[in-house]
Amino acid sequence: MRRTASAIIAGMPRCLSAAQVASFKIDGFLPVENVVTGDDVAHLAEYADLVAAGKVRHIPAERIQFEPPFRHGREPVLDQVLSVRKLSAIACRDEVFWRHACHPAIVDMVADLLGTDDLKLYNDQLFMKGPRTGSEQPWHQDSASWRDIFPMDLVTAWTAMDEATTENGCLNFAAGTHRWGMVRRERLRPFIEHLGSDPWPVMEVPLRPGDVSFHHSLVLHRSGANRTGTRRRGYAVHYMRASSWRDESVDDAPKVPAFRQVRGRSFPGRV
Repeated sequence: MRRTASAIIAGMPRCLSAAQVASFKIDGFLPVENVVTGDDVAHLAEYADLVAAGKVRHIPAERIQFEPPFRHGREPVLDQVLSVRKLSAIACRDEVFWRHACHPAIVDMVADLLGTDDLKLYNDQLFMKGPRTGSEQPWHQDSASWRDIFPMDLVTAWTAMDEATTENGCLNFAAGTHRWGMVRRERLRPFIEHLGSDPWPVMEVPLRPGDVSFHHSLVLHRSGANRTGTRRRGYAVHYMRASSWRDESVDDAPKVPAFRQVRGRSFPGRV
């Protein structure tokens, strides 16, 4: 039987177990295996390559960001798809990615983690991390950039399209750091060198295609460079409560498209 939103709030998750929800609250991240079927992953990956190649005309070229060696002209672009670092804000423009953002199993899990069925899309990012040139992403908190959205407890669902390994740059999380609140980069620097030792363990999260890693917008996370001959594509969708509030006085947050309802109700005067 499908449970209601009030059942979720009462502590009865509809899709995840109570132990999984508790683990997310403690650690700030949660990997879940086999969320998306193999056929759906293969279709998403094939379509992602078309988008990266610039062959999906309703995705503007300015959404495509190349890896630094190609962006700065240090290396020639011989294969555009393998030269792309990421694309952003595409679900609002494209039905294939929008359908993935509304994937029932993924959205059910996000609803369990946020305790509400009233959900909106904040933004999305397609990470390509090509072989050999895929760059690292240093330690960061998402909400340190998204600091115009309150409360700062957005949830990202990161779907693996390829096998993500230690060698090709899988996600790493500093467990429990979402409970620090938002930390400015200059104040974060003294802690970075100590991550991975007591009391701030670092967990690598290797994934197989179709696995989804969920993480809190305040948990510190990173990914390494891809120095292998294999690809590491992943699609990250960022969700927030529809009751969230946007501080219009914050002028240095990312400029994102109009927020789109994923499920449930919207609220006047909120996002």
